[in-house]
Amino acid sequence: MAESTPVAQGRIFISYRREETAYPAGWLFDRLAHHFDGGQVFKDVDSIQPGDDFVEVIATAVGSCDVLLALIGAEWLTITDDHGQRRLDNPEDFVRLEIEAALTRGVKVIPILLDGARMPRAEELPASLAKLVRRQALELHPARFDHDTSRLLRVLDRTLAEVQGPPAAGESAALQIEPLATESGVLASAATAQRGRPDPDGAVSFTAGYPRSVAPQLRYSLSVYLHLGRLQAAVDQYIADESQRFGPRPAVSEATSVPLPEGTRFWVRPEVPGVGFDPPAQEVRWQEDLQRITFRLEALSHTAGRAVLGAVEVHAGPLLVAQVPLSIRVRGIHERQDGAEGMAASTARMFGSVFASYAPEDDHIVKAVAEAYRPLGIDMLVDKGAGLSQLIEEADVFQLFWSKAASRSPQVAEEWQHALSLRDRKGDRFIRPVYWNLPWPRPPGELKHLQFAPFDPALLSGVAGRP
Repeated sequence: MAESTPVAQGRIFISYRREETAYPAGWLFDRLAHHFDGGQVFKDVDSIQPGDDFVEVIATAVGSCDVLLALIGAEWLTITDDHGQRRLDNPEDFVRLEIEAALTRGVKVIPILLDGARMPRAEELPASLAKLVRRQALELHPARFDHDTSRLLRVLDRTLAEVQGPPAAGESAALQIEPLATESGVLASAATAQRGRPDPDGAVSFTAGYPRSVAPQLRYSLSVYLHLGRLQAAVDQYIADESQRFGPRPAVSEATSVPLPEGTRFWVRPEVPGVGFDPPAQEVRWQEDLQRITFRLEALSHTAGRAVLGAVEVHAGPLLVAQVPLSIRVRGIHERQDGAEGMAASTARMFGSVFASYAPEDDHIVKAVAEAYRPLGIDMLVDKGAGLSQLIEEADVFQLFWSKAASRSPQVAEEWQHALSLRDRKGDRFIRPVYWNLPWPRPPGELKHLQFAPFDPALLSGVAGRP
């Protein structure tokens, strides 16, 4: 049977036990890599280094994918460790952690039943995996491997088309771009000087209201408001009223003063290690003076007794335009709630500038990004000469355009090395790598802790304003 033609780019994670399903996982990986691209398919978390928090590494790896295939063999439920304990009952079991991360972070999970295996019942699973039984399973049998994998490929083509990131605001267009000048400074600086900065009261702001302290495995609400700056007091009152209905007053974070045309589409995605959000992301179009979207959040049990840091990320098309910081303390299992913990507040501003680190061969990509950022009031800084340190330190975000050319560029290496040296001052989310080459080039060891996000330049068309 002819295989379907892939219709969307995406990332697929294969979860399996090496002791039980290593060979089927290898066969399936080869078939998927042939149909899609090797850079889209993952079957091992191979970047865990000594001293790394392997729970967070797995959560990040799974969370960066669009689909998780859970390979279930005949012994998947009962396989034990060296002490005779069932592996699924161990909260630190890799397979359990992978599926937990996918279920809590909204990653599409497809169980793959191997060689006659059956779907487990909810009572046979840890509570954190109970949702797995509601996922529609597919069978994969050696006697009909070609037929079954062809069916799986059709399902994945449809799934990736559905779950891929924010849609473009308009039809994709080929990039027709002049070569980018390589002088230090601001791209399109003359337009920037003419544009100026708008009155903050008339600019769009983002405010997130959320519980500062939560208990693990209980559900809470995260509210994100899109509003004009002059309505900040009204939003604060909404959050205060919400806290009276649902518990202690939430913390408040703001990202303010960004001029965005009416009709601009935002893709809002909360990201906190060890915390799942439902839905994982939402799209909203800026049309009114005040709009609100709500997420449900749930902290995993392994975060108990810890403070976890993250952000609500706001994208316009493929462009990251704001990061609203979140700081959530997960109480211990027997710890009582302290009402005073909900009184904290934090503030962040919308990006004013983004430093672009790239190879000269990728001028056309960076130029397109700069042009898309311009109507959003965000400047793109570039440096190919003197003043490297100052420009990087002035930027709100260090955007690493990772390609084959960038991976070989000494200039790019110098830039990301300086950005890494600012980690204590700028935070873990300062460096934001993106890639568009498939297979994408592996990053050096110093960058393996970062999440490299797929980037589609075609989505830059029509980022701001109505399609």
